[in-house]
Amino acid sequence: MPNFKVGDIVARKSYNYDVLFRITNINPNGIVDLVGITVRIIADSEPYDLKLVSKEEMDAKLKSIETSRRVRLDRSFNNMNNKYNCKKKYIRDNYIEQSFNVYQKDKTYKKPGRILHLDGDEVYADKCKEIYKKFGLTAQVIKLEESEQYKQVYNLLQRFKPEILILTGHDAFIKRRNDIYNIENYKNSKYFIQAVLEARRYEHNLDNLVIFAGACQSYYEALISAGANFASAPKRVLIDMMDPLIVAETIAYTPVSELVPLENIISNTREGINGIGGLQTRGQYRIGMPGL
Repeated sequence: MPNFKVGDIVARKSYNYDVLFRITNINPNGIVDLVGITVRIIADSEPYDLKLVSKEEMDAKLKSIETSRRVRLDRSFNNMNNKYNCKKKYIRDNYIEQSFNVYQKDKTYKKPGRILHLDGDEVYADKCKEIYKKFGLTAQVIKLEESEQYKQVYNLLQRFKPEILILTGHDAFIKRRNDIYNIENYKNSKYFIQAVLEARRYEHNLDNLVIFAGACQSYYEALISAGANFASAPKRVLIDMMDPLIVAETIAYTPVSELVPLENIISNTREGINGIGGLQTRGQYRIGMPGL
């Protein structure tokens, strides 16, 4: 058996090596604490169930995952971009020319929804910052432990005044305990729920502040009941590190006059409707004129 150390990349034999993990801690009793490097899950394991993953194996798997993820991200963005172009043409042909013909047609400006994203994983947070910037979105991304998010979210909302709030990081359902409706059987769901409740204390209207909350295997029903518009995970499955960003991007680029297309969110996430669900919600994309 390899002599494991913190930072090693491993996979679990009993799960057919399906997920790559980074070792975050080795407890005195030998139990190894793990965090997913591509999915938002935390776990622990006996050392005998772990296999050390070589750099070559890791690079090959990450390349495959990144290719699939890029396809989903680009498809989601292109879907919303195409929808915006249609909307822009409709506004120009039927609104600007008829009612505001004193303005030049190109004197409009676009205002996607602003995002506050609290993430329990620093690596994931940095990656999300890159993607938000690429997609032209204004996003404050803050690395904040799951257990700290509910303590700070109200003040952060007051400070940044976003239209969209993302509360995520890592989570897990403890399967050996069986009962999916017991909050104590989840690693971090209770913290996400508390954070949603605090956010709703700041803004109760589901269309004025749109909230996504959760990570892998999170307590979906409780998150929605607490006030989240979108949450994971209806079937207690794993979600990709970028799934919350797909939710945020779709909300940000859906016109405020329309409902967020649930099918666009669901079809472009890792596990579809098993991983992400939500409520009818208005978008946060606005067009203004004259241009700024």
